[in-house]
Amino acid sequence: MKIMVIDGNSILNRAFYGIRQLSNHEGLPTNGIYGFLSTLFKLQEDEKPDRTVVCFDVREKTFRHKKFESYKATRKGMPDELAAQLPVLKEVLDAMGLTRAEQPGFEADDLIGTISRLADENGDDCVIVTGDKDSLQLVGGGTVVSLVSTRMGQTTYERYDTAKFHEKYGFDPIRLIDLKALMGDSSDNISGVPGVGEKTAMQLMHDFGSLEEIYAHLDDPGIKKSVKTKLEAGEQAAKDSYWLATIDRQAPLSLDVKNLPEEFMDEEALYGLLTRLEFKNFIARLGLSGETAKFGLPEVAAEELTRASEAFALCDALGAEEDPVFAVIAGSLSSFCLLAGDTAHVLFEQQFEPEDWDALTDRLFDGSISLVLHDAKPVCHALMRMGKEPKGIAFDTCLAAYLLDPTQGSYDLPRVALAYCNTELPEIDWEAGPSLLGDTEEALRSMAAHANAVRAIYQEAEAKLEEWGMHALYFDIELPLMHVLAEMEALGCAVAPDQLRTFGQTLDKRISELVDEIYKDAGGEFNINSPRQLGEILFERLGLPAQKKTKTGYSTNVEVLEGLAEQHPIVGRILEYRQLSKLKSTYVDGLLKVISPEDGRIHSHFQQTVTATGRLSSTDPNLQNIPVRTELGRELRRMFVAGDREHVLIDADYSQIELRVLAHISQDEVMTEAFLHGQDIHTATASKVYHVPIEDVTPQMRSSCKAVNFGIVYGISDFSLAQDIGVSRKQAGEFIRSYLATYPGVAKYMEEIKESAREKGYVETLFGRRRALPELKSKNFNIRSFGERVAMNTPIQGTAADIIKIAMVRVHDRLLREGLKSRLILQVHDELILEAPVEERDTAMRLLREEMEGAFQMTAPLVAEAKAGFSWYDAK
Repeated sequence: MKIMVIDGNSILNRAFYGIRQLSNHEGLPTNGIYGFLSTLFKLQEDEKPDRTVVCFDVREKTFRHKKFESYKATRKGMPDELAAQLPVLKEVLDAMGLTRAEQPGFEADDLIGTISRLADENGDDCVIVTGDKDSLQLVGGGTVVSLVSTRMGQTTYERYDTAKFHEKYGFDPIRLIDLKALMGDSSDNISGVPGVGEKTAMQLMHDFGSLEEIYAHLDDPGIKKSVKTKLEAGEQAAKDSYWLATIDRQAPLSLDVKNLPEEFMDEEALYGLLTRLEFKNFIARLGLSGETAKFGLPEVAAEELTRASEAFALCDALGAEEDPVFAVIAGSLSSFCLLAGDTAHVLFEQQFEPEDWDALTDRLFDGSISLVLHDAKPVCHALMRMGKEPKGIAFDTCLAAYLLDPTQGSYDLPRVALAYCNTELPEIDWEAGPSLLGDTEEALRSMAAHANAVRAIYQEAEAKLEEWGMHALYFDIELPLMHVLAEMEALGCAVAPDQLRTFGQTLDKRISELVDEIYKDAGGEFNINSPRQLGEILFERLGLPAQKKTKTGYSTNVEVLEGLAEQHPIVGRILEYRQLSKLKSTYVDGLLKVISPEDGRIHSHFQQTVTATGRLSSTDPNLQNIPVRTELGRELRRMFVAGDREHVLIDADYSQIELRVLAHISQDEVMTEAFLHGQDIHTATASKVYHVPIEDVTPQMRSSCKAVNFGIVYGISDFSLAQDIGVSRKQAGEFIRSYLATYPGVAKYMEEIKESAREKGYVETLFGRRRALPELKSKNFNIRSFGERVAMNTPIQGTAADIIKIAMVRVHDRLLREGLKSRLILQVHDELILEAPVEERDTAMRLLREEMEGAFQMTAPLVAEAKAGFSWYDAK
């Protein structure tokens, strides 16, 4: 039999510190458990053990602590975030049917050593899994050690048998105790011989073989006089250290190693635990499902309605109720599942006459029925494309889940249901009609389960929004904005395809010229898009100095190339080639692909639940990344046009909104005064930092201060600033100190917000948008530093995001209220773009500016400037 024995505390500890912060929607940290299970599953695949035993320490003094109070006295206690995961991990292991071993008075190492001894005596093989090198003393006979190491989420395994140990250390595994007795172990507070380090200890062991032999030959001429003196003075310390470092292989066990119990998985319990932890991949890996567990949501009845009279009667009954109806609706509006009370009512378009289905759709969204949906925007979009106005959507559980935990990345219903309901939803094709669903009865139950999950999520999320102070953020900003975004998507924006093609031909011509020039510089043809071939050309054939080398060859990223730009003309050409190639493929070709054949417009998808800061993003196309730094990039804006010559585009963007928010939040008087007097903030900053009159500020001074102004709220380091503005790291550090001295309110804010975030565990925007920051408690400096930068930036960037969302809702509502035909069609960063009839131009420009500037009152007032033109370029 093959037994795998795992050092539970060691593997959990290493997983906790080696894997980025993870948590479920309850706020329970989960990274340690995730890493532990990943390691367990990997080793079970590799080792294929017959039995697995996991050993844990217990919170009680061991025989070592009782004899030496100093033993491990310098170790810090287990962090709360790790301690919270330990009991849950044990529950998971129990549900998996694995054997756990704990013994008061003994460490996990002693239990591991005893199990490995008994296994060897029984003729069994034993694999010890640990991150602690102390266990290497147990190697021998049928015992091997798999030493685990986890760094930045990457786990490696180093397997030690007797031969591997000999190869690395040069003596028998059991003599690792002697080595530790000499050199000590600061992590366990084992002193060893004072003054004897690892190098000296290793040499002594190679020369004499054991601690006993070393002390028997202290007069040997091979031992230096100074070392001999240390050994003599530290003899008792060596003996004590030897005793402390020795694993007790005679520990009392409450399990019979010869007859370890078979491993029977409790699928119900394990499914419940893994769904609570939101480990969907592990659930799939173990073949678990809601069908194998009686855990999750109670089942609700499901019925299919096929007659129009029944469907309209249902709508009348639902409209008369005060309670909301929980709906799951296909994006194409081809099926509805409406849950009210204990019954889910399912309707398929195929079962109705077209005119009845159309009337039924109107009835469902006429505002008389209070609807709760998950991700309602696609439904609203579809309705608007049909010329229908969606009303009655009272709650969107997708938006609520995002606000309550904005860093998850995905908020599809199955994932959110797993988090909130401990339920894995059955897969179902919502676009399929009853004839394609196979077992209709099973399909109805599955659809009902989805609607039931929406209800359960709503009940928890709605209460938590109120508890966390995000009620107004949700109902006054995010939910109304969903409707605005759906309308923007439905309206789309016109583009000029012929101009796009002509622009693409211009790019193609220049790209072709660049290719010829690059080949000439290189002395031959090669694949310019291959980093490996390009690296060989630049650093071997042309002899340019290589800065970085990766596993696959020389690094040729943009930072490397920009650093070499002055050394050879080929570098500048390659940079231009990359820029133009991306412009052509991503934007020219990409935009042409997404022009709707129905109306000749592009309908970008505005994403409301993607960024952790609350900023919007967009896809198909990604409007946020349209280049603006180069003239050719800006030319793309000419391709976005009004629908016809009777309309214009009106563009307005906020002036330095994030810095104005910074001035308001920090209450920095100097920065606020600059804004109140209408000064250019970068010039004003340069004047104060460089101690020169405003009129003497040079473009270079302004540029440097602009880099600091925008970088400071991101926690920019002296190293990063030095690279940005081309000065030494020391000069950059002095520049930052001078900046913070100029704006003491900003300096105070930066320190206070970090401290507040450490105490609360999260930061908030001025509108209550919250972001949890478990990174601030990490022992990893880089992770903790990231958390500090996020703590400083999120209230600024998040508040700016909230403000532009408020502006969008205000602009949309006022246009409707005043009966104008102008409509909001695009949002890009801090810009809003309207499409307006020519006769409404002046009115719409004034309205847009007023609503943007009036979105929020700050000590550094918001400023927006509106311009109009036939194209986005002209309006900008």
